[in-house]
Amino acid sequence: MHVNVKPKLCTGCRMCEMECSFAHEGKFGTYLSRIRVVKLEPEGIDYPIVCQMCDKAPCIEACSVDALSKSEAGAILVDPGKCTMCGSCVEACPFGAMNLDPERGLPIPCDLCGGDPACVKGCPTGALEIKENKKLKKERETELMQIAQAKRGSFAHKATASLAKAWRREAR
Repeated sequence: MHVNVKPKLCTGCRMCEMECSFAHEGKFGTYLSRIRVVKLEPEGIDYPIVCQMCDKAPCIEACSVDALSKSEAGAILVDPGKCTMCGSCVEACPFGAMNLDPERGLPIPCDLCGGDPACVKGCPTGALEIKENKKLKKERETELMQIAQAKRGSFAHKATASLAKAWRREAR
């Protein structure tokens, strides 16, 4: 199971971030969200960055104390008793989907809200949807990993470049 993004429907309202932070922390704050909306102002694009639920999750592999694991649904789970708050998992995520809680220092990965993601329920445009056990094809996952590792800082821009071109053509 994973959260699928339909980028053409995202308006950048950030309701997904608010719903996520409130569901997990009981307060509103984009910095506490497990989903992040990246804004590409020149192109007028907003793109939600979500955990890709990688088969071989780099974040789990990077954890030297085995504080990260996967649920049956594929969500990344954190054992706070084992976590040393080193941030290796954040650095290892090629998609920029893993963040550290600024208050506790622990990683805050998407846990799919136990199978009923708040971000999906709270998205007013339907830009987010839950997909049951639909995995990326191996070739596409490999391609995304290579792009992300080569251009970590600009992954969202790379992932949405073709979308921006299509939108520009439609606007004409």
